[in-house]
Amino acid sequence: MIKLIALAFALVAASSAARAAAPDPAVMAPIHQFVDSLNAGDARKAAEAHMPNASIIDEFPPHRWGSFDGWLQDFIADTKKSGTSDVHVALSAPTTSTVGAAEAYEVVPNVITAKHNGKKATERGIFTFALTKTASGWRIASWAWAKQ
Repeated sequence: MIKLIALAFALVAASSAARAAAPDPAVMAPIHQFVDSLNAGDARKAAEAHMPNASIIDEFPPHRWGSFDGWLQDFIADTKKSGTSDVHVALSAPTTSTVGAAEAYEVVPNVITAKHNGKKATERGIFTFALTKTASGWRIASWAWAKQ
């Protein structure tokens, strides 16, 4: 029984170390490309950070997409409908970074600033990314965003 408890503690310690590990710059590159490109208004470059069939979950309807392009169309429509403009995302350091040979998982807090009907608004959130390593580098396979 003592060996089983020791093994459990060792697994928890190893899991905590993986979450606390510094993020791999190569894994973070498509995440920064996505966010920086959207902030700059370059949707094409933001799309290139994603796998073609990236799964996306976000707070506005229909809440689930099977591609970046589908999400982008609905994001643009939602911002127009809600009177939102000047959207800017600022990423914080990842709170979780787990990288394998071909798959990675990153949890990245962020702050979104925007204007809603001309009034400044700030929203804190969290991105959760799953990434896949391809022949041309890491790409976002899926992501979800949630308000904190």
